Formats: sequence, C-alpha cells, structure tokens
Amino acid sequence: MPELTWVSTDLKTGLLLADLPDLMVDSVKASLGRYESATASLPLPTAPENWQRATLEGASVLNLLSDGLPVWGGMVTEPNLSEADAVDLSMATLEAYLDRRYVGDETFVGVGQNVIVKTLVEKYAVIGENGGVPFRVQFTTAGNGTLRDRTYMDADDKTLYSVLSDLMGVDGGPEWTVGWEWQHNPERITPVLFVGDRVGRAVPAGLGPASTFEMPGCVSSFVLARSYANGKGANSVMAVSTASADVRPQSPSQLSTDLTRPTFEYRYTPSTSITEVSTLTAHAVSALSILANGSAVIALSAEVGSAPVLGVDWSIGDDVGFSIGGPEADPTSPLVYRPRESVPAFPGGLVGIARTIGWELSLSDTPTITPTLLSATLKGS
Repeated sequence: MPELTWVSTDLKTGLLLADLPDLMVDSVKASLGRYESATASLPLPTAPENWQRATLEGASVLNLLSDGLPVWGGMVTEPNLSEADAVDLSMATLEAYLDRRYVGDETFVGVGQNVIVKTLVEKYAVIGENGGVPFRVQFTTAGNGTLRDRTYMDADDKTLYSVLSDLMGVDGGPEWTVGWEWQHNPERITPVLFVGDRVGRAVPAGLGPASTFEMPGCVSSFVLARSYANGKGANSVMAVSTASADVRPQSPSQLSTDLTRPTFEYRYTPSTSITEVSTLTAHAVSALSILANGSAVIALSAEVGSAPVLGVDWSIGDDVGFSIGGPEADPTSPLVYRPRESVPAFPGGLVGIARTIGWELSLSDTPTITPTLLSATLKGS
C-alpha cells in the first residue's frame, strides 16, 4: 500500500514548513472545476515546534503525499483552539482561493478559451498587492481551445472562480482543476491549474483502460443508480438570465431527439450577468447533453492497498474501467465445478468504462478510494 504522509507548506511560496506525522484526517476530496473542504486535528503534544505557523489560517497548506507524491492540498481556513491538547483545522482545496480574487475590466475577442483561463489566472491569482499564489497553468490538450468573445467588468464583482465556472459551463467550455507538483532548488510544493478541452486521459479507440477496478478484487462496494427525477433528467432545457428593463434574456428550448419520454422541462440560470442569447443557448445545449438520458450514477469504493494507485495509475479526469461480478466456482462444491454469480445483482457480470470527475480518499485504518464516476459505458446487465 502507498505510504500516506502529511506536510505543511507556505501558501505564497510552497516552501516546506513542517512534517506532520500525527495529523489526523478522516477523508479528503477533489472535484473537477470545484473546490472541496476537509477537517483535521493536530495533536499538540507531538506537534512540531512551529505548529502555529504551519497551521496559520490563510497562510499555510496541508499537503497529502502518497509515496512522496503530492496528491492533495488544502489551505487552512480555520484553526479552532480550546482547552484540549489538539488544534482542530478546517481546510479548502486551492480552487477556493480563486473565489477570493476578483476579475477586473477585461475584453477578449476571438481568443482561445484556454488562453483566457491562463491569462485570468496569471493576472488575478498569481499576483496581487500582497502577492498571490504561485499557480503554474498547464494546458492538457493541444492548442489554445475554442475561440471565445468575453467581456468582464470590475463593477460586476465577479470572482475568478465564478468566471472560470461560467466558462466551463458553456457547451464545449474548458475543463480545469488544480493539482500539485514538487519543485526543486529550493524544495517546495506548488499548485498547477490544468486546463483544456478535456482534463484527463480518454481510453484510445480499440484499447482498454489503463486502470480497472474489479469485484471480486479491490472493490469493496458498488452501486448502480439510475434516475430521471427533477434536476436529474430533462429533455427540454432552457437557460435564462436576470431581467434588464423588464426583458429577460433566455435561450430557445433545447430539445432531445429521443422521443421515448414525454416532455420533461428544466429551466435554470447559469449566470445572472449573461445578456447574449447565444451564450445562454450554449449553456442550455451543455445542460441538455447531461440531462437528456437522465443520470446513471455508479458509486464504487476500493481498498487503497490493492486498487490502482491515485496519481500514478489514474488521476482526475481519466477514464477507468470496472468489472463487477460474473460466474465463479461455488466453494460449497469443491469436487464439481458449479458456477454461481459472484455478485447476484449483475447476472453475467457488469463491465464498463467511466470517467472520473473527482475522488474521495478515506484515511481510516484501511484506507479506501472512491472515484466520482460519470458517463459510464456499460457492457453488461
């Protein structure tokens, strides 16, 4: 099993502040284009001498290392001190920092969407009156991305996080996420903002996935849940914005070509500042692609000790395989081969490929990894 350890680093520079061998954390999460939170407890009797600086809110990051590879980081937002001999800590992933920086007056005409993201991050997150956070922006796909026209105004009070979220939400918009890397001379751990038409690796045509989660095997739990409930399925989608001078910008209804179901409508507001109908239409098209067939959510958890290794075998955005159930020998008949279903809910087994859009790592005595899976392609029933 990979060795999981914790260190504290400086938020502004990434320089190492302290090793935290006794830090207690129940679980950590990461999601594509979204920030997540976590809590921790640091026992003071065994804490490093500089524990106050190493856990200073708004100035320190707690990084999780897997065999020395940084796989997660959360900036300390709230330390809670009491009469107890431990300090309780609240953390947020570095996407949350983007929600604390505001975008000024900017105009982009016919500029690649990946370049827009890079420009905004480098201008409004990396620098600032008191400095910023040393994000390195890396494109995950070749080229500058789809050309976009965008205008942002300082008076709109839009955070960098909201601007990037809006851009990611349009049809074909850029995906982005924050990862971590070691840098040397001096030794430090700094964030990388990955952006591109897609983050992560797709399975090449005609080949299998690089990583597969199996039951029997490393998978300890598996659930397949389908839904067409409100907000999870719709075949008529409209995107709307806030009314201006009694006129509300709205897209035409975007309709699914599948006529199996009657009309299920869904209306939503991707952003209150959108005035162009074409932009709202792009949001509606994107939402329809997600909602048209309803949700088919796969939830699986696997033991870290035997599962494909996070950050080595697979990362956020990658396609992974799963193989659940299938015939196996009945152990009650050792002399005669009598097959039985290893997972009765899936006769014949369920095999497929799904994309990971996030993950959660439970740091219990037996650590488990739970990928957040989307867009499953099933090859069984």
